[in-house]
Amino acid sequence: MLESVRAFSRRCLVSAFSVLACSASVFLGTAAAQSTIVLNQAGSQVTDTTIRSGAYSNTNLDKYSLVTRRSTSEPDWDRRVLLKFNTETYVPAGAQITSAKLTLTVKSGLGSAGQSRTLKAYRVIGPFQESEATWMTRMDSTRWSTPGGDLGGEVAVANASNVTGAKVTFDVTDLVQQTLDGDFDSKYTRILLMDGGAEAKESYRQYYASEEPTASSRPTLTIVIGSGDSTPSSPSTSSTLKVMQWNIHQGYGADGKPNISRVVDLIASKRPDIISFNEIMRYSASSSQPQMIADGLKAKTGKTWTYKWVQKSGAATGEGECVMTHLDIDATDDYLLTASRSVAMIRVNVNGRNISAFSTHLDPTVGSTQMTQLKQVVAWTDNYAEQRIVAGDFNFWNTTSQYPEMAKSHYDGWAVAKSKGTAVSYSGNPDGNTKNTRIDYVWYSKGATALVVTRAEVYYTKTTISDHNAVMVTFQVK
Repeated sequence: MLESVRAFSRRCLVSAFSVLACSASVFLGTAAAQSTIVLNQAGSQVTDTTIRSGAYSNTNLDKYSLVTRRSTSEPDWDRRVLLKFNTETYVPAGAQITSAKLTLTVKSGLGSAGQSRTLKAYRVIGPFQESEATWMTRMDSTRWSTPGGDLGGEVAVANASNVTGAKVTFDVTDLVQQTLDGDFDSKYTRILLMDGGAEAKESYRQYYASEEPTASSRPTLTIVIGSGDSTPSSPSTSSTLKVMQWNIHQGYGADGKPNISRVVDLIASKRPDIISFNEIMRYSASSSQPQMIADGLKAKTGKTWTYKWVQKSGAATGEGECVMTHLDIDATDDYLLTASRSVAMIRVNVNGRNISAFSTHLDPTVGSTQMTQLKQVVAWTDNYAEQRIVAGDFNFWNTTSQYPEMAKSHYDGWAVAKSKGTAVSYSGNPDGNTKNTRIDYVWYSKGATALVVTRAEVYYTKTTISDHNAVMVTFQVK
């Protein structure tokens, strides 16, 4: 079923939240502002196939059981699973995902009783068709760039038992939300599963495919939309923390017009938890861009957003730095650097951890003044207990002496994600540049052992909304 052919599916859409009354596998939840969508109908909602290496590298294995196996010395045995879920048609536009879980059911497996294997899930780059995909080809004789599938970053890990009927569940919440947000080439959620362990005959696992008559055994994507709660929790019990850094250039895009609504729209679509703003204006006690953005986000997200703003030289109005969040703030502070620069700070609690988040904007000229400011930032933020995140427009490249100075005590979130293969940017910007180079950073202190980077993204906002791109780093808070 081609991704572009959606007529039947669209006829089933009654409205944004009545979601497919004609499909028994999609239903509304009981919470007033929450709904659950279950995708497991073969053809219309999910397609899948196994791809196999070696002598079978040009053989399509659609309509057979799904199989994973790890074999490097004997390629004929190496097998992976491709899955594609029609989240474009069956999930309402603009949906905010609370959770998305992919579940497979084991049909058979090798190894001693109860032995498990590690399965890794990856995003698949580019379309494929289940009736045509092989180890070498994605569809219509179009070959993969890399045999075995073109893969984005790893998105989830799970253990697969060898016990018939056992369930294997992957948390793919971020992948589904990013797919629906339009971060990739399609709003279909595409996943490849492979065995992540060492080569072994016992790595063989067979799963029921989408053609299985028993619906509960098919590959299933279960998506929960909405939270049922329009106010932030206090403290946050989520283990995920998304931190965005953005110099908004006072809200001016290439058209020369200040339009804060464009800033609000971008933030609402990307769902950060904390935002570090630079070049953000406060005009008077009753008129300020931080308040305009906070009000706009409340209207868009249903959550209350609060912030700490400081003018770059300590004045009551003008341009400054700001840290904003929908989480409850239990402390704020600010600090003035030399040469009319400043730092804003808030503290929140995430998954039982106190996290201090800072925003700064250093001098635009790489030199002694900028180095002095950098050392002041490090010294002042070090006064706060872990966990610490320091974001901002640092105005230096990663090739200048300032970068290794900061890196003595902090990790660069984008660089960490890139080393893991989970740093994502738009086409033509593989280095994640936020202006002509990468000068906007989300750093976290080396003592922040509860913060684990899982992903980093750069969004194209340069010229369209600001003169900088926005960057966001996702942390798992342990």
